[in-house]
Amino acid sequence: MKQTKVGVGFGLFRLGLPSPDTIIKVAARAEEWGLDSFWLSDHLLAPSAELDVIATLALLASHTSKIKLGPSVFLLNLRHPLVAAKSFATLDYLSRGRIVMAVGTGANLADYAACGLPTEGRGRRLDEGIVILRKAWTEEKFGFRGKYFNFDNVSILPRPERRPHNDSGTIDIWVGGRADAALKRTARFADGYFASFQTPDEFARNLATIRGYAKEFGRENARIEAGLILFCRLGRTREQALAEMEPAIRALGPAASGFVQRAVYGSPDDIIEQLEPYIARGLDKFVLWPIVEPEAWAGQIELIGREVASHYTRAA
Repeated sequence: MKQTKVGVGFGLFRLGLPSPDTIIKVAARAEEWGLDSFWLSDHLLAPSAELDVIATLALLASHTSKIKLGPSVFLLNLRHPLVAAKSFATLDYLSRGRIVMAVGTGANLADYAACGLPTEGRGRRLDEGIVILRKAWTEEKFGFRGKYFNFDNVSILPRPERRPHNDSGTIDIWVGGRADAALKRTARFADGYFASFQTPDEFARNLATIRGYAKEFGRENARIEAGLILFCRLGRTREQALAEMEPAIRALGPAASGFVQRAVYGSPDDIIEQLEPYIARGLDKFVLWPIVEPEAWAGQIELIGREVASHYTRAA
């Protein structure tokens, strides 16, 4: 039986940030708790404090040795892809080959306006960015001619460690989103699909669509993994967990009801039961994102590792 990988997410702290010491402590112990990966949200303009992804990944890399680290989703369109390629190649070097990456266009169009970027064509811009990342990480010297980016005779060193497990041979690039364009992008370019806050049926439909598009692009035999980010809250019972995350739900604003419908909460056994329909539909990896106040964050992640991730390790 394959092992379902369990990661945790960090960000969206509407009720305040954990302290730097807490972040370091949790990251250092997350791998002891059996967690596969540690993911960070990426926002430029947000209603609450958000840490810079690349700086925080460097902090995490310096205090861990095994757990994979990455952004979900990285707003590649807000950066020049060569700059992003250099940053993530450096992170991969510092972490000894533990970087993974999920990219997307992002939902906040105000980010584009603030950076002086047009919102039109953002999907095509992202496509070009993904191609450039792969070239930068695998080719000694390369150039690119596209609608948004044009350059010649470029070399990015050091290049990331070789990955034997995927088709690209370099850092995994997963694509996030639920729009049809994101599903096509996954099928055409990606090593994996990283969905966010979807029901089992929504996830299954999107995965089937990706497989259909992959066949059209000649990638029907490509290795395209399937992952999912879910809000969560662990407690003794479902009722207690729902009550405890009420302040965070209110802080999320009008969209909160939709997120709660796509969250998992309750005891560890409740969480595992709620995850089973996703796994039955083809899920390879899930990332649990605690809906939590800063002082409870470390305890929630410990419970995920000790009580949930260990279940899937034993099952495998």
